[in-house]
Amino acid sequence: MFSDIISQSPISYLGIFIWFLFLDQLTPIPEEVTLLSIGYVAQNHLINPYFAGLSAFLGVTIIDTIFYWLAYSGNKLINRFKNSVSEKLQEKYLKGLKEHHVRTILLLSFIPKVRFFSPIFAGMFRVKWQTFFIVNSIGTIIFIIVYIAVGMLFHSSLEYLLKEVELLRHSIFIVFMIVITIVVFFKFRRKTIHKSNQV
Repeated sequence: MFSDIISQSPISYLGIFIWFLFLDQLTPIPEEVTLLSIGYVAQNHLINPYFAGLSAFLGVTIIDTIFYWLAYSGNKLINRFKNSVSEKLQEKYLKGLKEHHVRTILLLSFIPKVRFFSPIFAGMFRVKWQTFFIVNSIGTIIFIIVYIAVGMLFHSSLEYLLKEVELLRHSIFIVFMIVITIVVFFKFRRKTIHKSNQV
């Protein structure tokens, strides 16, 4: 089964992995949109959602780990990312990490655009690596499953809607043909009656 899946799309899963590991950080496209697209494509039977999800998880986890250790070590590059977040928001999440670091890391995993800063804040506050890795992994798994599932559901709903529209189109056509038939029948009947009266 595994070999069949890979042979059908040999670079798809590698592409998803590379996207989340490198390209996702360089493009303005949110992770949520990418995952929704993966779900949509998976529902179309072009890729396997489980392997696609695993590829996304590995890419996200590796880059999150890199950002965590860069922030932990006080890397200057991380300060540029940190400065793009308002001080008020930084204080809010750093306070949350101090008081409830598990809950805060998990919460950050689900907030669009802010999820990116979860490993950075965790590294800055020097949350234990094991704690960050486990909690972040759980949050990432749920995050990926939810958005891929929504993408698949959207595809199914859209497909159902198109089928319903097609059915409606056929119904309208049938009704139209029936109406035309009735109109032609009565016109023909009137002409027949008119001719018989003349005779």
